[in-house]
Amino acid sequence: MLVVAAALVLGLTPTAATAPLGTAIAGVDTVAWTPCPADSAVDEMFGLPRADVLCSSVSVPVDHDVADGRRVDVEVRRITATGDRAGAVFGNPGGPGADARQLWYSALNGEYDDAIDEVRRDHDLVIVQPRGLEGAGALECSGGGETVGTDHLARAKRCMDSDPEFVSSFTTENIVRDHEVVREAMGLERISFLGYSYGTALGMMYQTLFPDRIERMVLDSAVGPTDYWWYEIDRQQAVTRHQARDYVMQWIADHDSTYELGDTPLKVYNNIRALDRQDGSGASRFLPPPAQPGDGVPGSLATGSLGTGSVDGLATGSVRLDNAALASTGELDREIEDSVRFFALLDAVVGSPRRWSDVAWLISAGANGWLEGEVDGDDLEEKVEEQLAMQSEVPELTSDMETYLTILQCNETAPPVRNPLAPALLGSSDAVGSTVEDVKNLEHQTAFCPFPPSTVPPRIVANPMVAAPLVLQADHDTQTPGMFGPATAAATGGTLVRIRGTVHCHFDTGNPAVDEVVLNYLRTGEVAQGQYLDTPRPAPGPVPSDDEDGAGDGR
Repeated sequence: MLVVAAALVLGLTPTAATAPLGTAIAGVDTVAWTPCPADSAVDEMFGLPRADVLCSSVSVPVDHDVADGRRVDVEVRRITATGDRAGAVFGNPGGPGADARQLWYSALNGEYDDAIDEVRRDHDLVIVQPRGLEGAGALECSGGGETVGTDHLARAKRCMDSDPEFVSSFTTENIVRDHEVVREAMGLERISFLGYSYGTALGMMYQTLFPDRIERMVLDSAVGPTDYWWYEIDRQQAVTRHQARDYVMQWIADHDSTYELGDTPLKVYNNIRALDRQDGSGASRFLPPPAQPGDGVPGSLATGSLGTGSVDGLATGSVRLDNAALASTGELDREIEDSVRFFALLDAVVGSPRRWSDVAWLISAGANGWLEGEVDGDDLEEKVEEQLAMQSEVPELTSDMETYLTILQCNETAPPVRNPLAPALLGSSDAVGSTVEDVKNLEHQTAFCPFPPSTVPPRIVANPMVAAPLVLQADHDTQTPGMFGPATAAATGGTLVRIRGTVHCHFDTGNPAVDEVVLNYLRTGEVAQGQYLDTPRPAPGPVPSDDEDGAGDGR
């Protein structure tokens, strides 16, 4: 039997220097910087400790309305400018609950000249670790017998019970106020801010609370204004997950001469569904994409706001009933030994175009029976599982990211309007027909929070800044849906740049068109209206191979 730990650890390791209290001086950096130690394999890979990557911790109030009350040390990391410093860019990678400490490390790779290197030429790159994460008062609240990340509601409740004063302070507003304390301690009149995903919420809150302290602001893959936190994001994620899967199946269909899985998304879908069922893994939770000419289906009826794919007469309309019947027997939840989860594999890579080809080849291997050579029958399951394992792992934090998200979500969100049908729908085809997001959406229409909210976030206000924000948003992003882009631009007075595709987070991730827009904005504060950029679509790659030279074709 595991013992529940409830120990609060405030501050950093002894190698970090703490800025003294009450010493902020305008124009003077009072933070005591030292080279960051190599605390992880990633740190070592980038050559830490090194003189241009500096660490410290800054003491912030747990309650910013009580300056002389309890405090917590939050870690700050700073990568120094390579040229004459003209300012600093603060950034956050999102989550909520993502470790921010390695956000800017791509600027340390001397082999490539990336967009972030251009920013670093005249800007320091700074992160402030969000309170409650490692290096910022991480809370130990494991136990109860569950695996990390598998029971985040129970873990969130144990975290709150162990230290309600501190855990109830995990809010977007408090994280922003922590950043503001750091800005003052560094003696900076203004900063620029680049937020990815949930980091855009921090940016919008910064504009609302401290607009005169922002020089430039990039909101990359925005979560929408506070009206969208948090239940609306769950509902819209369910919608865009379907769109993103259909988008990838369209890409596979466009390359039917390579993968031989069908020349329409519905044909690709039918091949994958047949694979999943014949392999013994049960019916997939996917619903079919709309029919196209050539599918032999007399019409396609969209399901509208339900956001759960389409119901195509005669050919695919039975999928929901099929899934519902299987769900009633427990088949969809049954783990079957040696099954190959092809739909799960496709779902896992919708936002990673560089992996589409490898996944399409593995599906093709199963569907077309060419199980010799590079992808043979004995290795197919292993290769699929390897691809699934490449997804983001649960962070090695005392409070994992899903638990942290739950804490912040429940702290900030009043209970929703109850859907009396939600408990029943969780066991119906509405839930089993699709994705994790669909199920989460229904869960969040029940009384799911283990504790009441501690705050109501202030409404986002489009306060004037030196330059209006730049908003980047992809049409079929499964994590921050495309419809949040216009809402964010309207709430902040910002300029929206739309991006085709499924990718989540865009700047400095391999899209030169986006990088050019962002770099020009950071230099000038200006963005052309009405831009609609492409995400580079991959070409089919070679057959996955275990050969050292990667050559060969097992078909």
